[in-house]
Amino acid sequence: MLKKSCFMKRRAMMLAVLALAGCAGLRGFNSNLPAAEIGYLPADAFGDAIQGEDPAIAATNAATYAFAHPGAMQGQPAEMALAVASLEAMAGQFVTGGRWSDMDNTAKLQMLDARAKVRVVLGVAPTANCQDVIDGLVGAAQAIKRGDAAGAKLAVAGPAFTKGPEATLNLLAHFPPVPAANVATVNASRYLYPAGGNGFGMDM
Repeated sequence: MLKKSCFMKRRAMMLAVLALAGCAGLRGFNSNLPAAEIGYLPADAFGDAIQGEDPAIAATNAATYAFAHPGAMQGQPAEMALAVASLEAMAGQFVTGGRWSDMDNTAKLQMLDARAKVRVVLGVAPTANCQDVIDGLVGAAQAIKRGDAAGAKLAVAGPAFTKGPEATLNLLAHFPPVPAANVATVNASRYLYPAGGNGFGMDM
């Protein structure tokens, strides 16, 4: 009984410490990201595919679907490039934009964490300017859709992409699952569709 009592006390103390740490993290949440960490998708990023749609919701949809269904993205480098660009953009916008002030801080932090993890997979420099990353990925997607292989390589040839153009494009065509991005985008999308989500699940 004494051992059990000691164990329960230690467990209670650990839970209390974790709870305090979590609260401290949220209290320290800073919505004032540096300008280099905030970016926006070009108006023509999706072409005519989202005509009449809210661009922010369209971008969130693209990222949510891609990271929830990685199998469907295999062999689809243009769509994956747009999904990663969407995550890049919306992670910063959710944190700083007044439009998203009602979004739970945890969901915003998950999006920033997901962006960092996806950058590691793709080989994006951690200090890369967000807009440079977005512009490179959107440029690559548009070039791929035009059948312009040289243009696609040129779009991701900048210093933001550390693996080099060929490796970057190959990764976009065979992007591995990123569970953190799946969870983050699904959770964020719930604040866009509070009546029950947008239909994109988490089938890893």
